[in-house]
Amino acid sequence: MKKFIASFLTVLILLSIVLLSGCGGEKANTPSDETKQGENTTEESTSNKGEETNTSTNQNVEIRAAWWGDTKRHELYNNIIDRFEAENPGIKVVREPVSWVDYWDKLTVQSASGEAPDFMGMHPQFASDYVGRGVIEPLDSYIKDGIIDLSNFSEAAINSGKVNGTIYMVSMGLTAASMFVNTSFLKDLGVQVPNFDWTWDDFKSIGLEVRKALDAKGEKDKWFAGDGSGAYQFFRYWARQRGGDLYTAEGDLGYDEEDLVTWFKMWNELRESGVVPDAATTTEYAKATLEDSLFAKKKIAATSVPANQYKLYCNAVPDSEIIIVRHPAMKDGQIGEYIEGAHFAISAKTTPEKKVAAAKLLNFWVNSESSMEIYKLDQGVPANTKMAEFIMPLLDDKDKVIVEYVNKISKIARPTTFPPAGASEIDALFQTIAESVRFNQKTPEAAAAELIAEAKKILESKK
Repeated sequence: MKKFIASFLTVLILLSIVLLSGCGGEKANTPSDETKQGENTTEESTSNKGEETNTSTNQNVEIRAAWWGDTKRHELYNNIIDRFEAENPGIKVVREPVSWVDYWDKLTVQSASGEAPDFMGMHPQFASDYVGRGVIEPLDSYIKDGIIDLSNFSEAAINSGKVNGTIYMVSMGLTAASMFVNTSFLKDLGVQVPNFDWTWDDFKSIGLEVRKALDAKGEKDKWFAGDGSGAYQFFRYWARQRGGDLYTAEGDLGYDEEDLVTWFKMWNELRESGVVPDAATTTEYAKATLEDSLFAKKKIAATSVPANQYKLYCNAVPDSEIIIVRHPAMKDGQIGEYIEGAHFAISAKTTPEKKVAAAKLLNFWVNSESSMEIYKLDQGVPANTKMAEFIMPLLDDKDKVIVEYVNKISKIARPTTFPPAGASEIDALFQTIAESVRFNQKTPEAAAAELIAEAKKILESKK
């Protein structure tokens, strides 16, 4: 156990180093000289409930809280909020959980009408857009007043929630992208299990073996992996492996047409050879919950998912063995890995009383033992180092698999860039154009040219 605790703390240190190096050269993540952390303790934060430091919340107030996930996560988060309400009887929380895809579609509509939830999940991929539209509340004053306590957060973790030097988000947890592989699925077919360090050539060759074995059994409605052609964050690894990224530090595109053409062509070949599902099947399952996903229904053996969701996926297929491996890499290529993670934010378009209540919920979530004994590693390694130590005795074997994976990735991860304003529009554009390629409505060349042209227009319009 002592060895594991040392390894766990090493993860936190390494993650801080990687995140800090990633923030150093980016305009959007420049630390503010006026923002000082370490002035408030968790005890001070939680004992100030009755003080009118920012805005009083002594009266009864109702706030809306929204997040993404599956049924298991919804149960988890509901339990955390139940505990928060018990400790804050004057605050009632209306819960609005949905799936990942539906979450961002819904938030776009809500934000446009000024009805964004008071407390919300946020992602660095989209943060600049919501900040630019005035949807997200700056948190510096709440931190100064002790309502939100970041004294046990590393500077790197704090910087991950900054946009243009202002804190708009607080880290839910630190994680890394990965691929989950159902080894029981592969072993039943007599197919080799991928190594942790595998390549795109391995991905294709294992996929072809799976296709051959499935055809021999007459199982035409199963495949090796899901179609990732429309996943912008998956493409990010491809771009980084080719020496680029999604964006440059100046807020321009970090990839070119050739990157896109080779990406779309590769997935076309995988689709045509039956390694991944046909276009209609991919569209059918695009918004499925985890319980109804291709992976949970054992129609595919591999899928791209953040490592912190490992337990959820294991629970979805309890009779199967699941392992975590890296995203496929190119032979002798550059490292695509980077440290990532989702964040919490509060609405700038609600009342002062609701803002304070939402800030208190945020603080409770990331800083209290009452929350953390439920939350654990749901969104990755806690950014609060004291809470990371607190949950150590609570981790089971599956939790330790997550920590081990993040530990491995933190040792090879490279800094990345903070997405600029317009990133959410480009993400949606990427999905739409990728779908047109899947259905053979556009060639990879035509799709790449259109995406580059339209993405540049979006970025230029935001400058």
